Amino acid sequence: MAATYALHQTPISVPAPRLAAMHQDSALQTSLSRRALLWRSFGIGSGALLLAACSGLKAPSQPLVQPTTSSGPRRGGALRISQPTDIAPAVIPHLVVPQNFVLYPLMYDTLLTYDAQLQPQPRLATSWQWSADARQITLQLRPGVKFHSGKPFTSVEVKANLEHLRNPAVGSEWMSYANQMHIDASDPSTLVVTFDRPSKSSLDTLANTFMADPETLGTNTFVGTGPFRIQEWVQGDHLTFVRNSDYWQPDKPYLDQVNVQIQPDPQTSVVAMESGSLDWVVGVTAEDARRLQSDRAYQVLLNASGGNLFFMIGLDTTVAALADKRVRQAFSYAVNRQRMVDAALAGYGRPASIIWPPQSLAYDAGLDQSHAYDPEKARQLLNEAGWDPSTRVALRVGADLPAPAVMAQIYQGDLNAIGVNVSLEQKSTQEMLVLLQKRQVGGAWISPANLMNFSPATFFTSNAFARVPNPSNFTSDQYTSLVAQASAATDDQTLKPVVHDLTQLMLDESFFIPIAQSEFAGLGVARATVRDVAWDSTSMYRFQDVWLAA
Repeated sequence: MAATYALHQTPISVPAPRLAAMHQDSALQTSLSRRALLWRSFGIGSGALLLAACSGLKAPSQPLVQPTTSSGPRRGGALRISQPTDIAPAVIPHLVVPQNFVLYPLMYDTLLTYDAQLQPQPRLATSWQWSADARQITLQLRPGVKFHSGKPFTSVEVKANLEHLRNPAVGSEWMSYANQMHIDASDPSTLVVTFDRPSKSSLDTLANTFMADPETLGTNTFVGTGPFRIQEWVQGDHLTFVRNSDYWQPDKPYLDQVNVQIQPDPQTSVVAMESGSLDWVVGVTAEDARRLQSDRAYQVLLNASGGNLFFMIGLDTTVAALADKRVRQAFSYAVNRQRMVDAALAGYGRPASIIWPPQSLAYDAGLDQSHAYDPEKARQLLNEAGWDPSTRVALRVGADLPAPAVMAQIYQGDLNAIGVNVSLEQKSTQEMLVLLQKRQVGGAWISPANLMNFSPATFFTSNAFARVPNPSNFTSDQYTSLVAQASAATDDQTLKPVVHDLTQLMLDESFFIPIAQSEFAGLGVARATVRDVAWDSTSMYRFQDVWLAA
C-alpha cells in the first residue's frame, strides 16, 4: 500500500462513531474486525472496538443519539454540563485524566484524527507523507489557524508541544514516542519528524496530542486552537467556555457557550438534569444510567469505541507482600469480575482476563477466560507462597469515580474471602494521580485504563500502567525485550506472536489485572435535546458538532 497520504486541503467535518449506528451496522463491524492494527499509520484500520452482540455487550433499548432534523443543526444556546471533579491544571493538555476529558476537546485540537473506520483524517495537518523506510513523516499544516490569543499556529508550536511530552513531570502517555522523535520546524507550514527506527504506530501520538500555546504549558492559563475558549474558571465550582469565532472550521461550533459545573455528588446532578437545570451529567452511576435509558427524554452515552475503557487492578510489586507473583496471581483469581460488571457497571460491560477487546489482533478467547473467578485456586496459590494471614494490604481508589469505588468494595470482600486482610482507602482523584505518577501507591488500586484500541505497540509503550516505568514498578528483561520487538514489528504477522507472548507474560506476572471492558463512556447521560453527541477514538467528545434542539 502506498505510504503517502494527500487528504483534503479544505476544512472538513469528520463524523465520529455514534453508538446507534455502531450497534446496527454489522457490515461495518465485519469490515473492521481483525484488520491490521499496526498499519493504521499507512491507512489501514485497527479493528475498532464496536460493542455489539459479537462482543457480548448489551445492545441499547433505544437509539442513544437523536438524529439531526431535516432543517439541520440549530445554532446558539448554552450547553450545561456537570462533572464530579475539578480539572487537573498541571497536566493540561498532555496527560489524559478523567477530570480533563471535557476540557480538552472544548479548547484544543490535534494534528489529525481517526474516523469511524479508523482511517486517519486531517485536522490541524492537511496531509502527511511517510518515507519509504517509515523512519520519517512530513506533515503539511493547515494555513490560517490561530490560537485563542490570536497567535498564529505554526510548526514551531507543534515542535514545542511534542517535545513537552518528554517531560517526566507531565507523565504523558506519549512520552516514549516523543523520546524517539527528531523534529524539524524550520518551515512554519511544514513539520518533519524523523525516528531512529521504523515507527509506524507513532501516528497514534500525532492523532492524540492536543496542541496548546507553548507559553501556557504548566500554567493555569489555557490557550488552544479548539472550538471554544475559556472565559472563566472558579476552582472547585465551575468553568465557562465561549465560542471561538476564529475557529478554523468557520461554520463550527454551533453552541455559543458551554458551562461546566463541579458537583461531587452525582445524585444531585441527576436530580438537576431531571428538573431541567442541566443538559448533561458526567459521572452518573450505572444504576441511574440504566434507569434513565428507559426514558426517551434521555440518552445514555455508551462508547462506540469502548476498547479504550477497561477497568483494571494494579499491584505495586515493590510491596513485600505483593513481590511473589503467586500472590499476585491469587489476587487475579479472586476477582469476581461478573459481579463487578453487574453491580458497578449495571451490566454495561463484559468480564475480561486480558486487556484486549474481541476485535483486536491481540485478542485470544482462551486467554481471556484463563483467570476466571476461582477462590479455591486463589487460596492454593497463597498457601504455596506462604501467605501470612496477618498481612494487611492497602487497596486505594478514587472516591469520586463511582464504578471503581463500587468495584473496590466488592474486591475487598473477594480478598477477605480468601484470607487477605484489606484496608480500603478512598482518595481524591488528584491524590490518586500523584501516587500513580510518583509510582508510590504502596499496595493495590483500581482504575480505568485506555489505549487498547490502538496498535498493541502503542499500548505497551504508551499506556501508563503497562509501559516501563509503571506504577506497579514492574519490569523484567523479558518484558522489555518483548515490548521492543512489538514496537519494531513492521507487519501484523510479526507483531501477533510477540503480543501473544506479552499477554501471557502479563497473566503470569499479574502486576496489571483486567476486570472488565466497559461500554459506558465517561459514565455520561444527556437530555435528548442534546444533539449529535459523538466522540473520537479516545472517548473524548466532539463538542464542535454538538447542538441543542429547541
